[in-house]
Amino acid sequence: MKRVIAALLTCLLLTGCWDQSQLKKLLFVDVVGVDYEGDSKQLKVSYVISSLQHANQGGGNPNNLFMESTGDNIYDAVSKTNKQFPGILSVLETRLFLISTKFAKDQPLNHLNITSQFIANPLYGYLAIYDGDLSKLLSTKKIKDQTLSEFLVGLLQEDKKRGKIPSSKLVQFILGGAGFLNDFALNRFEPYENGVHLAGTSLFRDGTYTGINLDDEDTHLATLLDGTSGQNQLITGKLNGKSYSVQVQNAHRDFHINDTDGSLRDIEISLKLDLKLIKAGLDMERHTEASLRELEKQITADITAKATNVIATLQRTNCDYLQLGHEVSAYHPKLFGGIDWWREQYPKISIKPTVNVKILNTGILE
Repeated sequence: MKRVIAALLTCLLLTGCWDQSQLKKLLFVDVVGVDYEGDSKQLKVSYVISSLQHANQGGGNPNNLFMESTGDNIYDAVSKTNKQFPGILSVLETRLFLISTKFAKDQPLNHLNITSQFIANPLYGYLAIYDGDLSKLLSTKKIKDQTLSEFLVGLLQEDKKRGKIPSSKLVQFILGGAGFLNDFALNRFEPYENGVHLAGTSLFRDGTYTGINLDDEDTHLATLLDGTSGQNQLITGKLNGKSYSVQVQNAHRDFHINDTDGSLRDIEISLKLDLKLIKAGLDMERHTEASLRELEKQITADITAKATNVIATLQRTNCDYLQLGHEVSAYHPKLFGGIDWWREQYPKISIKPTVNVKILNTGILE
């Protein structure tokens, strides 16, 4: 009898949970968009809220709710929305912060810093840039039969898993700083057909968008030069007019800083790639040892040329994305003349990529 009474009391407690009504009021924001309102300095903050339509035990139809408000800062905009809309915005589960190119050109991290003051801290969301009408994008319900938030976050997660793009989570910039110099690259979305796609990265110098972008291929190489393992990353190119495809099995990057008479002379970026050959021209069935060695040389030359182009773009933009200044300062302090000195020297110094390719496995070897 005592067990029956205890069970009844437990059921009563469960059904009368004190915070059940509070949970129902929460609006879980999945994506936050930040732009300027017209030509003003008022922030226009957009929210994509994930919900279930026709919710029932074990499921329901995923749906996105779009809202927008303005304010002097993000905190102010959220507070206004809470006053104007029934329910309480919660950014605890926010997975993506998407900023416009206009907003990105005006020290965006200074505005985003305020997110650390929210009680439910949303710092583990991705930070990316959108080169288009941000409100129009975020008000879209679905893309390719997926909710907008699932589609956008899914693109980032898949390419990050393949080692093709930088991680770029908000926590890296708010709590961990942005490296020795406030130079970095953000993943970039742009309109595509009836939806949106990832289109490389946008380069930032001193926390401000430079207006210069790396395309998909250059972004892939930049992540390898930045030290990612790049495992299973696909690299494609052309040799003598014929396409080749290789899959990265392992990547190792190292820096070599050289000096002459106590002055910085050049920086060599050593990149060793172990590759699986997927396709090499029209004949991919049989290879001799000699033909594979020749193929390695040709692929090495092709990747070296592309890596050289990436570094030239970074130097031309004066964006130290690879944080080479930190490398010189930390490991060769006698060569380092200060941040202002480095900012002046970085575009002019000789920075050379040295690529070494080894094909580990292929088709039939004769």
